[in-house]
Amino acid sequence: MIKAVIIDDEKDSIDTLKWKLENYCPEVSVAAFFQQPAEGINYLKRNPVDLLFLDIEMPMLTGFDVLEELGRDIPFDIIFITAYNNFGIQAVKFSALDYLLKPVQNKELKEAIGKHLKRSQQKIPSEQIDVLLNNVQAERKGKRGRIALASKESIEFVDPQEIVVCEANSNYTNVYLAEGRKRVISKTLKEFEEMLAQFDFFRPHNSHLINLSRVKEFIRGDGGYIIMENKMKIPVSKNRKEELLQLLS
Repeated sequence: MIKAVIIDDEKDSIDTLKWKLENYCPEVSVAAFFQQPAEGINYLKRNPVDLLFLDIEMPMLTGFDVLEELGRDIPFDIIFITAYNNFGIQAVKFSALDYLLKPVQNKELKEAIGKHLKRSQQKIPSEQIDVLLNNVQAERKGKRGRIALASKESIEFVDPQEIVVCEANSNYTNVYLAEGRKRVISKTLKEFEEMLAQFDFFRPHNSHLINLSRVKEFIRGDGGYIIMENKMKIPVSKNRKEELLQLLS
């Protein structure tokens, strides 16, 4: 049984999440819930738990303030709860931590619990917490943070501009870095597209996402294709060629 705690300043949100967990995720037991983040922090420091559902936007302490109070060595998993446009959602995505959007949907909740079960024997690496909090500070200053490239072997943190090309690989993505390495990451290309759209990345073809600042040449022949700095040749869909050329010019 997964021992869970909920910290959310909205009682309706707590009640709804508890009901959904009871009815759709019977493997989860809600041991405690708190509308006051400080009370939740005290509980977590004194009691072992497996999973924390943590709201990001709260009036007294944000979810990120809660993490700072708990310290770097957090012995449980975290699923953030947030509205789509709330502050910090980009930082969470970049840090490869899990999140659910309000209102929480049954399917997404079950998928999040399934992911937790796969990694339940592993606490969140302290480096991942550090990167998250650093990315939050960067977002507050209008700067870009570092993105976590998580695989079974490791988590690598890179500047988004170090990514040259993302290539679809079923439910995975091949990420090609400026220094010539390739990483196979367990995220879909669509997830990368959502994370990197604001950093001048463009999807010229269903199977590729490119860093526009790393484009070397556009070739008009053979229907049109791009040559990247790392010499990769990327096809361009007919319906995306005009938009691409406008962005490059």
